[in-house]
Amino acid sequence: MNLGNCGSLRVGPLTGTWYRAIQPQHQQTALQTHHTRRFPSRFNEGQNLFDILYLAEDQMVALFEVQALLGSPFQTWVPNPYQAWIILNVNVTLQAVADLTQVTEQHVVDMTTQELTGDWRGYQLRLHVLSRIQPAGLPAPTQRLGEALFRVSPPIEGFLTASAKVSTRRNLVVFPDNLSHNSSLQYTDSAGNQIHVIEGVLPSP
Repeated sequence: MNLGNCGSLRVGPLTGTWYRAIQPQHQQTALQTHHTRRFPSRFNEGQNLFDILYLAEDQMVALFEVQALLGSPFQTWVPNPYQAWIILNVNVTLQAVADLTQVTEQHVVDMTTQELTGDWRGYQLRLHVLSRIQPAGLPAPTQRLGEALFRVSPPIEGFLTASAKVSTRRNLVVFPDNLSHNSSLQYTDSAGNQIHVIEGVLPSP
């Protein structure tokens, strides 16, 4: 992994609809991200460093990402019967997105798709139990990459990566604090009501 090369990644605009699955009680704060500072995730150590938002390429990926669907997307799967979920259609307008689904861009940071989708949780689990398996401890490599991408100057607004749950599909990972004033994320419900919007404030890259 070569985090020093994150600033050499090619970036470009991205517009379209991406998807997010949430529990119904959170619909009024559908795109809220402040809590992501505290909770570890694939690309964020969760040490109050930055906000992060994960979106999915389609509805199925969004449901597998939150374990609303259990099993394999390529074999047998069943709905999780213990919690209700709703799908958000998020309208995305971004100016500076890197694409880590491209092998050429993976070479820039010296990572592979297998490493980008690997078991980041194991690093934390092995730290807290007696284990002969190494390495252990946070941050995991993907979390170190997430922080390095967040801190690139001029800012990267987000990046594309392979889904860890549905290996043939993509996630869009967004850094809300890095959005320029021409960028936004917007969730509008089925009745056409704007529920939640994140608008950028930084100068355009």
